Order: sequence, then C-alpha cells, then structure tokens
Amino acid sequence: MSAQPATGPNLGRLARGGALNLAGAMSAGVLGLALIFIVAHGHDQATAGAFFAATSLFIILGAAAGLGSDAGLLRWLPRHLALGDHVAARRVLPIALIPVTVLAVVAAAGLALAAPTLAAVLGADDPGQVTVMLRVLAAFLPLAVVQDTLLAATRGHGTMRPTVLIDKMFRQIAQVGGVLVVPLASGHPAALAFAWALPYLPGLLAAALWYRRLAAAGPAGGGDSASVRGLAGDFWRYTAPRAVGYICQQALQRADIVLMAALSSPRDAAVYTAATRFIVIGQLGTQAVQNVMQPAVSRLLALEDRAGAQRIFAVATTWTVVLTWPVHLTVAVGAPVYMSTFGSEYADAGQWPTVILATAMLLATATGPLDVMLLMAGHSGLSLANNAAALAVNIALNLVLIPELGPTGAATAWAAAIVTRNLLGMVQVRRLLAMSPRGAGMPLAVLAAVLAFGIVPLAARAVFGANPAGLAIGLIPGVCGYLVLLWVGRDRLALTAFAALLPGRRGGGRTVPSDDDSPRRVHVPDA
Repeated sequence: MSAQPATGPNLGRLARGGALNLAGAMSAGVLGLALIFIVAHGHDQATAGAFFAATSLFIILGAAAGLGSDAGLLRWLPRHLALGDHVAARRVLPIALIPVTVLAVVAAAGLALAAPTLAAVLGADDPGQVTVMLRVLAAFLPLAVVQDTLLAATRGHGTMRPTVLIDKMFRQIAQVGGVLVVPLASGHPAALAFAWALPYLPGLLAAALWYRRLAAAGPAGGGDSASVRGLAGDFWRYTAPRAVGYICQQALQRADIVLMAALSSPRDAAVYTAATRFIVIGQLGTQAVQNVMQPAVSRLLALEDRAGAQRIFAVATTWTVVLTWPVHLTVAVGAPVYMSTFGSEYADAGQWPTVILATAMLLATATGPLDVMLLMAGHSGLSLANNAAALAVNIALNLVLIPELGPTGAATAWAAAIVTRNLLGMVQVRRLLAMSPRGAGMPLAVLAAVLAFGIVPLAARAVFGANPAGLAIGLIPGVCGYLVLLWVGRDRLALTAFAALLPGRRGGGRTVPSDDDSPRRVHVPDA
C-alpha cells in the first residue's frame, strides 16, 4: 500500500524519542528508589518520614507555582512551529516564564515564613530541625520551577534529550550521591534537604543554555505572528485551568504523605512512602511515552489529522502497557519481598498498601494517556475537573481512613481517586473526541504481561514461598517468555517502529498494524 501522508503519525520518530525518554525513566526510577532506600536505612523512621513529607510539600508547591505552564508550552510551541510562526514560538516562553518565576518566589517566601507551623503540623519529633529543613528547601523552590519550565520548552521544540539528561539522569544521580555523603558530613536533617535540592541549580543553568541554543537555531522570522497580548491571552486561557488541574494532580500523588505525617505519624509516612514509591518506576515509563507523544498529538490536531492522533493514542497506550504492567504485576505478586528491602520495620505495615496501589495502576495504565488527549485537544477545563474530582475523593477518604487504617487507608483512598479520574477521562475522550485507547496490540500486551508477570510468579510463590528465591524462580521464565511473546507479536504491538533506532534505518517504511488489524506501511522520515 502507499505510504502514509507526511501529516500522519511518525511512529519511528515517536519510538526514538520514547526510547531515549525510557532510558532516562529507567535511570530515574532506579535512582529514585535508591534514594528512598538510602534515606530509610541511613536515618530513623521519624527523620525519614519528615524528610519525605517535606520534599512532597516542596513538589506540591512547585506544581502550584508552575501554573501548568508545561502543558501550555507543549501545546502552543509545537503548533506555532508546525505552522511556521517562529516569532510566536520565541514569544511563548517569556509569556510562561515571567508569571511562573514571580509566583515561585512568592511561594518560597511563604514556605520559609510558615516553616515553624508546618513543622509542628507534620508531627516531627524535633520541630526546630524540620523548620530549618523546610527553609532550605524554600531557597531552592524557584530554581526547580524555572528549570522545569525551561525543560518543557525544549520538549516543545521536539527534543527529549535535555529532559532526560538534565532532570532524569543528572539530577537524580546528584541527589543520590548527595544523600549518601550527608551522614559523613552532618547528621542534621537540613543537610539532607540541602543535598536533595542543590542539583536544581546546575540543572537550571544547563536547561537555560540548551533552550537558548534551540531557539536560536530556528529562522529569524516566519509566520504571521499575533501580538504578545494576543499570544498571552491564548496561552493563559488554555493554561489557567491546567494550572489548577496540575496542582490537583501533584497533590493527588503527594498530599497523602503529608496527611499521613499529620494525621498519623512521620513513621507511618516513611512506611507509606516506601510502600508506594514503586509507582514512580511505572509512572516514569508512562511519562517516557507521554512526553514524546504530547507534541506529536498537538501537531496532528493542529493539522486536523484526527486519524493520525487516534493512531498515536492507541499505540501509546499499548506501549505503556508493555512497559508498565510488568512492574506493577511483579510488585503486586512480590509485595512481601519488595517491602522487606527497606527493613523489617517497613515490611509488615507496607504489604497491603503496595498490593492495593499496584492493582489500581494496572487499570490506570490500561486506559491510556487520557489526560494528554484532553489537554492537546484543548479541553483543559475537563482535565481540571477530573483531577479536582480525584483529589476530592482522595482527601475525603484519607481524612476518614488514615486515622483507622494508617498506610492501608491512604492506599485505598489513592486507588479510589485513580479509578475516579480514569473513568471520567475515558467517558469524555470517547464522547468528545470519538477516540479509544484500544489498538490492535492491546489484548496481546495485556495477555503477555499477565501470563509472564502474574500467573507464572504466583505459581512459583505458591510452591517456593513469598521470598526472594521464590520470586526470582517465577520471574526468570516469566521475563524470557515475555520477551518471546513481544518478539512474536512485534508487528501487532507496533514495536517494529523501534527499527528506527538501528543505524541506517531512520528512513524508509515500517510495517505496523492499523487500527483495523491489517498491516500497512508507515513512512518514517528522518528525525
């Protein structure tokens, strides 16, 4: 059959960007778990719980100060570039960056002033030490927010390398290294916070230099650009609902740790953090796909290629299942082994929260990048409503369940919130966009993962027990079988697009399955 039009989904380029982002995601996921492991083993539970709660508060405030500008940049930059309006593309970053920077400075000042009160609320054994910790984090808050905004702008220019190298690799490595060195230099919690936050400074400088080079590489003019006021109006009308939605999204992921410290104890907060951090690995795999699909979907919708956008939506969902279900199924089956790695005081209390959230994440990833589709189609208000509804469910159930059930109650609340957000998004994407996450390869991806990382390890656990040896005995044949199934079903799963990673294979066509299950050729031009 004839090659797909140039406006169609460039799966080869998507695969190259996704593979690079996945490499960074894997690195960040391992390093993120390593950081929690080091803190859990290097400090008492009270200090570890206070640190996890403080850094969670830092991330929530960073999301609030960022005003959803990442989604705005990833929508408008690719659109302006696709339409040849390079003047507008250059004006978008200042439109986003100035309000974000001002708000980040205000948020940092507020955090520093409120630190004594927050330290008392978090239930710290030594509020004075936690006060200093919060003030150290406040000093770095503007740097983190500006760095994230600049990296979003580089992604809007179609490159994932700055985000991967600066945020997913350098920052994570530097944080782990700093946390390792801290006990040798000082036992004060403020030193732990300083080591965690310091990498944002060089990260900001690197992101600024990288964006400047990308912006300077484009033509000096081009396009019929609107005024700055008009561009700013369009940008913030779209982004404002996303700002609140993104705050809700980050609060949904982190507020339970803060609430756990306040309603129960920092020790339970430490257990809950350890029990739930496996989600970071799965989410980073999801983000590896989503970050590279966002500008692609925005471009296709700008060019009114809805069929191409549907194609990317379905393929991205299948790839997400392929990447994340092995993680969540393995953790669900091996919850006792996973929690025992943090120490005996973490093992018993953290098993059920782990199983509950691993199960919820299977549903979340199978429904696909629903929020991305709503955002790139301009429905940022619906994204806000969905995230606000999920956050409301989460907080309400946390207030009821944490005092009675501790970490298990918080996990139940988060799982209910995940289900709420994804069911709402599924209905909206179907009705408004007439799109579905189910592609030709979805059934095979689900079946392969369940067989290899669910049924086989469960059988091994039943025979050899819930211990590291039993888990390993189940995973070894499971992994081998999974790789075989992926290879056999590579066309249906659209994994042939990754042939673009091979030297000399960036041009030419790839055989990938269409949504009606019949193979077709997709032209993959040079990236």
